[in-house]
Amino acid sequence: MDKMFKPAVLITIVLYQPDQSKLLNLIDVCSQYEKSKILLFDNTEASQVFEYASTKSIIILKSPKNVGVGGAHYFACQMAEEKNFEFVLFLDQDSQLPEDFIMDMVSGFYRLKNLHPRLCAIGPTWDDPEFKNSKTKAIKDKLRNLLKAPNLKQVLISSGMLIWVPTLKHIGYPKKEYFIDLVDTEWCLRALYKNYQIVMLPDVCMKHRIGEIKKISKLFVQYEKPIRYYYSLRNSFFLFHEKNILFSHKVFILAGNLFKLRKIIFSPNPLQSLVAAFRGVIDGFCMKKV
Repeated sequence: MDKMFKPAVLITIVLYQPDQSKLLNLIDVCSQYEKSKILLFDNTEASQVFEYASTKSIIILKSPKNVGVGGAHYFACQMAEEKNFEFVLFLDQDSQLPEDFIMDMVSGFYRLKNLHPRLCAIGPTWDDPEFKNSKTKAIKDKLRNLLKAPNLKQVLISSGMLIWVPTLKHIGYPKKEYFIDLVDTEWCLRALYKNYQIVMLPDVCMKHRIGEIKKISKLFVQYEKPIRYYYSLRNSFFLFHEKNILFSHKVFILAGNLFKLRKIIFSPNPLQSLVAAFRGVIDGFCMKKV
């Protein structure tokens, strides 16, 4: 990419009761890229709204209700198209980015597009600074090979995902009804089904926390909040009604989320989590949208 050419990027950070110190650090890194506009999409309740002065490069949008990641990303894609941005970048409020992250991602996209002509999105590699579990990864890899499901490098997590805006016209926006879990997965699988290409950049890395962490003796164990068990299972069943996703992919995702239920024993509220998971299965089977 020509060093003089810098495409416009809409950087969307979804907020919900954010840690202000971490968020300010994230905004500082994002502001390094000159041709960017930062959209702070705040899903927090009115009494806990994040306060930050709007500028020409920073827009604060207070949602009248919590529309989740799905609603925020839908709005961001719509805005990116209407305002003629070349890229839209999704970030979570707790993600930690290295210096020059945006520039490295944009440069990486154009470099990869020479190799992948139908490239629509890229993501960085990521590392959870608090938790690593190679055993769980090994089990997932075996299941993926059995079902011939997509490699994780083709299905990105939303935080750090950089989408080339012109491809949204054909692929479509992230789905609002998924709210939080599998919003990214559904969009990636839809894009792949339509013969677009998605690549994870090996030379750009960010730190991102997945789930909740609990220390037991010398061990760190991972679990989810009750609401995440609900949406991950409900949305796994929603995927079975999507026409643009292969059946093997749907089975792999559902199996993976059912496998996560073993973590409920580490939750501070295991009964509440179990009830939420059960409701997710029922509502997903009945296609109930909250």
